[in-house]
Amino acid sequence: MLRVYDCLTQFHDFSLVAVAAAVCAFGSTLTAMVLRRMLAAKGARRQIQLVMCSLISGTTIWATHVIAMLAYNPLIEHGFDPFLTGVSLAIAILGALMTNIAMGMGKKSLQYIMEGTIFGLTVSSMHYVGTAALIVAGEITWQTDLVAASFIISVVLGIASFHRVVYPVTRICWLGGALLMVMAICVMHFTGMSAAQITPNPTILVPPQVLPDGILGMLITAIVTLIFFVGFSSISIETNLERVAFTNLERVIVHDQLTGLPNRMRLKQALDTLSDDLMSGATVGAAAVTVDIDNFKLVNDLHGQEVGDAVLQVIASRLLAALRPGEFISRIGGDQFVGLISDIASEKDALAFANRISLLIQKVVSLENCAVAVSASLGVATSFHDGLGPNELVQKSDHAMFRAKQNLDERICIYDAELDQQLRNKLTLINDMRNALDRNQLSLVYQLQNETASETPVGCEALLRWLHPEKGDISPAVFIPLAEESGLINDIGNWVLRTACFEAASWEQPWSIAINVAPQQLLQPTLLQDLANALSESGLAASRLELEITEASVIHDQANTLKVLNKIKEMGIRIAMDDFGTGYSSLATLQTFPFDQIKIDRSFVTDIHHDKYRAAIVRFTLSLGEAFGISVLAEGVETAEELDFLKVEGCNFVQGFYFGKPMSTENVRRLTMIEKTALAS
Repeated sequence: MLRVYDCLTQFHDFSLVAVAAAVCAFGSTLTAMVLRRMLAAKGARRQIQLVMCSLISGTTIWATHVIAMLAYNPLIEHGFDPFLTGVSLAIAILGALMTNIAMGMGKKSLQYIMEGTIFGLTVSSMHYVGTAALIVAGEITWQTDLVAASFIISVVLGIASFHRVVYPVTRICWLGGALLMVMAICVMHFTGMSAAQITPNPTILVPPQVLPDGILGMLITAIVTLIFFVGFSSISIETNLERVAFTNLERVIVHDQLTGLPNRMRLKQALDTLSDDLMSGATVGAAAVTVDIDNFKLVNDLHGQEVGDAVLQVIASRLLAALRPGEFISRIGGDQFVGLISDIASEKDALAFANRISLLIQKVVSLENCAVAVSASLGVATSFHDGLGPNELVQKSDHAMFRAKQNLDERICIYDAELDQQLRNKLTLINDMRNALDRNQLSLVYQLQNETASETPVGCEALLRWLHPEKGDISPAVFIPLAEESGLINDIGNWVLRTACFEAASWEQPWSIAINVAPQQLLQPTLLQDLANALSESGLAASRLELEITEASVIHDQANTLKVLNKIKEMGIRIAMDDFGTGYSSLATLQTFPFDQIKIDRSFVTDIHHDKYRAAIVRFTLSLGEAFGISVLAEGVETAEELDFLKVEGCNFVQGFYFGKPMSTENVRRLTMIEKTALAS
């Protein structure tokens, strides 16, 4: 009687045992790899990988068993039943399929126990069906305790294997899962073989239809080679496709789609690298250059978006082609670029880099239907003077670029800490101004306008004031230009309009109310509606409202401004030209635009009785007013001598400190009541 356990070391071909172990190791590793991919895949790709994984896993289980069986020589006539051998292969593949289907249902708590159990039962079932295919000239009996142990071992190791594959702790934990899978197959096989014992019986004949060892070996070799080749090839192809897709995706993510230049994300990566180099001393010096193309909107407006895009593409290709070692250029959006240069010896190297960029941009872009010339404003910051933080350098170069934008004579500006502080203060003030309305920091005061001959009040000009909670009173000469520059003037101007109209409507006297209108407000599509709403809601008569505009408001777009002013006149609102004499003072402007009043600037009124040149200008202006039928108001009257001069020359109206400083809301209301009482008496 032969126990297989006794023959494990005496009747096995260890070369075939090694082959079985190698097949098991390779197949299990391949199975674990495909399982990991299947977990991450979706849709049709997951279904394909499910089938592929089932074929690989099932073939691995079956081939390991059969090769190990071929390694065993019982020293008596034997062979393999082809039908049961085929059934064992089917069990292995179907069991693997069931395992993978369970795994494809998603990661659920303790689900790996079910997957590992199915796998272990598949290995055990396949083993005993495959062993039943062994036909020998004798009788085979089984030791039940070892049979039970083999089932338990395969299930326990199967559960452990799938736990490592599905829930890896590290990036290589799946390899531990593959090793446990190998152990589940091999330990189960040899434990199961130990449970068998063969009793030779010469009366039992081996039928001629059985598969001899050689044919079965060739069959296994063919199946294993085919399945493993297909599986390995599919993984290799998929890996290469993923690598190509990842490379393409990475390029899309970190490159601008229009120009092909690195984008903001790639710039951040470059800045991180540059930071490490600066800190470690690998780079001697570095600089950041921020580039903004001047008036690029005009290119789009004149030639169209397609031409604008083409211009950016040509500029980008020039910049990219001109880069030298240690240089980097990116497009961060719109018509803005950021360049980096490392390993420079001085600030001159940074300026040379910036100048090269500027010249490349200034070069005319010749397209199929047109030629476009543009320029750029550039800001430069270097690690020699502006810190070692690359992000800080970019921020400072951006501030320097902003200064270059404002200085038409200097297209390349180097960061200056003092000027940067001024810019920071300016931006801080603008930001504070955004909240000034909501926080009730803005208010109006009212300066009297008087009829010159009688010195009787006839109206007021509304003047804007800003009481900052920390900086105190801020001069209108400071914050009004900032409001115009930042675009806040539109919201602030509408607030002034409504507040002044409601205030004037509450006065006891029907004085006029004059408010200043900035050039940007005249371009607002909602201006006419805002005027109508303010008059309607306040109940103020349109004839009592006067809008003061400067010549700058009508110079840039005379046709549109004339159209707007005519509509304002049709509403019954008066229009005054403010600060007359400080601008172009064009006679054509007075003739073309529907002005009701000219306001002589205070600079010509001060000491008018002592300055013959100022006196001549005022007399000329009064003559113009008379010739055009337009009333004239003189601003800045502070002394009796100035008032007397204007009376003699026939000026219609005056305004200034001679009649008192600008009044608060309460004081102007009190004055209107006093005037009403005086008139009544």
